[in-house]
Amino acid sequence: MADDTLSKVKLLLGIKDELQDELLTLLVSDSQERLVSYINQDSDTDIKFPTGIDWVLREITVRRYNRIGDEGKTSSNESDVSVSWRDDDIADYATYLNKYRKKRGGRGIARFY
Repeated sequence: MADDTLSKVKLLLGIKDELQDELLTLLVSDSQERLVSYINQDSDTDIKFPTGIDWVLREITVRRYNRIGDEGKTSSNESDVSVSWRDDDIADYATYLNKYRKKRGGRGIARFY
């Protein structure tokens, strides 16, 4: 993982020290693997991580970091504050990620009568 990604994630989270670098590095790596897996799910070839979606990697990493301690929950309430999470972080970015996917098969619809 590039130090640039780690430094940008830390900037987004307001982290100025190195105490959580190991955790953040793991979250970035796992998030990147999830994105590559999504991109390659319909492909015969192995597409590497596209540089054009670095921002998606950072946003998903921040989401996952903010959810630490609340894994598996769909919502949480404290006093007047209510928070809800989606199960699939990647679904929000499918529009941006789908252009990197190479789908198997033809481009049309086959109808058999």
